Amino acid sequence: MLRSYRAGVSVNILYFDSSTEACTAGVLAGDRLVTDFEVAPRGHAEKLLPMAEALLAQAGIGFDDLELIGFGRGPGSFTGVRIATAMAQGVAISRDLPMAGVSSLACLAAGAFRRLKAAGEAVDDVEARVAIDARMGEIYRAAYRLDAEGRLVTVLEEGVTEPVFPQGAAGRIVASGSGFGRYPSLGEGREVLRVEPEALPHAEDAIELIRRLSEADYLSPDRAVPQYLRDNVAGR
Repeated sequence: MLRSYRAGVSVNILYFDSSTEACTAGVLAGDRLVTDFEVAPRGHAEKLLPMAEALLAQAGIGFDDLELIGFGRGPGSFTGVRIATAMAQGVAISRDLPMAGVSSLACLAAGAFRRLKAAGEAVDDVEARVAIDARMGEIYRAAYRLDAEGRLVTVLEEGVTEPVFPQGAAGRIVASGSGFGRYPSLGEGREVLRVEPEALPHAEDAIELIRRLSEADYLSPDRAVPQYLRDNVAGR
């Protein structure tokens, strides 16, 4: 049975993400957040569960105390997205829990805004452009702003495209993700405030996005599926 929670209310959440070369997990226990993050191009399947177990112990709760399971739904590494999705589904099914998927692109944008705020920068006129190297001469891209309540608002829908963004962004730009490392010209321009080519999704930002979801956004495990954005996933 899909359980009901109010948006913004703290519940016990476990989150997995291996959509990029980063392996990251987090636990929110009431108002206490603990996370882990490791750049590990391989071995995500072996790292995620021990990472989660250690975080649960650090937070002082167990698997039976969890109320919601989050996962990085992609886009990104096809294998990595499948690993995190399957692991999250396994925990959710075994405990009869709802799930919540987080876009790796939205997670990158949330991290970019978090770092700007930490640096004392105003973000009301900033557009976060995010791009992950999709190989084959393409990028996964999207763009976001923050509304008056600090929620992400999509201004360019997720897609897989040639390495280019539309012209004419109003205001300043923060550019985040591996796509800007692979294609540096994407981050050029007088309106660009900051370029973060080494930025990767982090559980801290994903869990904050999950906390802002409404009940209607939660998924039963059978509906929790990866979002590849590209049809050809064989061998990726």
